[in-house]
Amino acid sequence: MQQDSSARYGPMRSLMDISSPSFSAEAARREADRGAEAGDADALYIRGLFRLTGKAGQKDIASGTDDVTLAGSSGSREAIIVSAELARNPEKEEGELLSLRLRGEMRDTDACRELFAIYDKGNALAKKDHYEAVRFLTVCAESGDAEAQCTVGFMNLMGKGIPKDRETAVRWLEESASNGYARAMYRLGQMYDEGLCGTEPDLKRAVEWYRKGAEGGDRDAQFALGCIYATPKNRWSSDKDAALMFSKAALQGHAEAAYQIGMMTATGAGVRRDPVQAAKWLEQACEGGFQQAMVDYANMCFEGKMVPKDLEKCAHWFTVAANSCNGYAQYALACLYGNGYYYEKSDEMALKWFREAAEMGEVNSQYCLGCFYYEGRGCEKDLSEAAMWFRQSAEQGHPGAMSLLGMMLLNGKGTEQDVEEGLDMLNRAAEGGYYEAQYYLGKLYYEGEFVDRNIPRAKRFLSMAMKQGDPDAAALLERIKKERRRCPSRTSCMPRRTATSMRRSRWATCSSQATVSPRTAGRPPGGSAWPPTRAMPRPCAIWAI
Repeated sequence: MQQDSSARYGPMRSLMDISSPSFSAEAARREADRGAEAGDADALYIRGLFRLTGKAGQKDIASGTDDVTLAGSSGSREAIIVSAELARNPEKEEGELLSLRLRGEMRDTDACRELFAIYDKGNALAKKDHYEAVRFLTVCAESGDAEAQCTVGFMNLMGKGIPKDRETAVRWLEESASNGYARAMYRLGQMYDEGLCGTEPDLKRAVEWYRKGAEGGDRDAQFALGCIYATPKNRWSSDKDAALMFSKAALQGHAEAAYQIGMMTATGAGVRRDPVQAAKWLEQACEGGFQQAMVDYANMCFEGKMVPKDLEKCAHWFTVAANSCNGYAQYALACLYGNGYYYEKSDEMALKWFREAAEMGEVNSQYCLGCFYYEGRGCEKDLSEAAMWFRQSAEQGHPGAMSLLGMMLLNGKGTEQDVEEGLDMLNRAAEGGYYEAQYYLGKLYYEGEFVDRNIPRAKRFLSMAMKQGDPDAAALLERIKKERRRCPSRTSCMPRRTATSMRRSRWATCSSQATVSPRTAGRPPGGSAWPPTRAMPRPCAIWAI
């Protein structure tokens, strides 16, 4: 069993503390000899370091290695680490690491900071070990280093490589905060805000600490405070104060804060509307790697309403985000290629990006990919592949996919015929307000295929689609009226058609003239031009498709 780091050989450790008046490397080595002879694991470990480095005595690699090995077998955690490094590392490089380690054990704060950096991240010579990292950095914390106090406190709070210890965490964080370290104030605010390490969430105390951190210049505290101010319907809600905090954090390079103040400046929320300044903030957020900014700014550059229209920037930021595996950006980039916006029109490139996004689960791309395979656009026509992608999209609730898959199931196209499931798909989409499904159902009840003919029900579905502006639904309704005027008592004289004879144009949703639009969740690409015209959301909201 590994020895706890608090199990120290006291007489030796007090002599090897360079900050102590009684410090003496020679005396510490002699005390290590006495402790080692008595079988103390910590004394064996330290004597091993003295022998391996030649500090305060004769260097003896073999004896030092034996001491460390014996200490490790007796439960010394530190000795186990050193034994592994001795076996793994070249002699010269290991010698330098051992010298640094011995200085750290002597509580040399410069060495302890170096050792923290080594074991916190790991490198070619030393494996990552947060327990060791915290052990050495605690020496710096105990010497009054506010930054070290904050780091040790936060690592105890989060249990990063060590057991969570809220009491120790709060003690070090408050000590750091009392020394004026703004980052510790932010961490305390975060603890109360998020309820970390068993803390009861307390937004009032979180705001108090965030404000202290923000006043101290911590950009994360400024951003967190801005988010609370931007949240509607709480006692601190204030767009003006939110904009101030976001701008302060953004000026310090906080990418998400730059996005938030950019959106607020674009919409005039809490600050004067300024499209040019909004574009600058959003560009900063994009350059800082914030993907939501890339997506939204690219969309806005396409529309040219909230910021100046710029198709080059639109294409650039969609491409950057798409190459970072952002599904919405991949979808949008496919739309650009599919429609010939900025890029030369290319069904093949559109298909490539739709597939990239669809395989990541992006619902609109799954639907569009199904449309491409249904038509053979940019690929060989493959109804089975189309049905597979429509199903994946439909399972996520995409009404367009449900509508088209429903018709394929009714007719047995690309999938095994299942009339019951097909009708269920159509009804679900229609009940959700999707006009295409409403049209299909109206047509089915008019034709009397797969369902009993029911003219009143047909008219009801067609009327629902017509109210959404569907011209084909309006035309069919007018046709029904004319037929009933000509033959009011003989509805049987109305022509009967099969579902397979339904208008092909309603299936060909991705024709060569069509555009792909995320304007509504389910509208097929044959609808309106992309991208959407939609009201800007409040800051912090995600632009759902």
